[in-house]
Amino acid sequence: MGRNLQIVFSRIPDHVDEAEFDAWYDAHLPEILSIPGFVSAQRYRLEPVVVDEDAAVRYGYLAVYEVDSDPESLRAAMEERRLGTRDSYAERKAAGDDGPELPAWWDEVRFASWNCLSLGERVTKDGA
Repeated sequence: MGRNLQIVFSRIPDHVDEAEFDAWYDAHLPEILSIPGFVSAQRYRLEPVVVDEDAAVRYGYLAVYEVDSDPESLRAAMEERRLGTRDSYAERKAAGDDGPELPAWWDEVRFASWNCLSLGERVTKDGA
């Protein structure tokens, strides 16, 4: 079995500069990678190809985390570090966490995440 993934989609408010969001997220990545089980991170800006016009929220960014732990352990570790929800993260910051400060637009940004559990080995077009 390959490593599993956790993916996080995000959408920033229209008035937030992309460079500001990127700077905050880049400073936030070490907080996530400090959680046991998180191995690596890669961020992406999304460009639509096929769009579901009925979708209520369209995300503009994706963070892909490689993980080598089961979803329950990851969730417990995230909750323990107050990194599991928007509100718990805000509480962590209010308590004096030394990571990046919450931006003024924090209450307006939207996130959604999923654990992606590997269903077999990675397949490549050349079979290697």
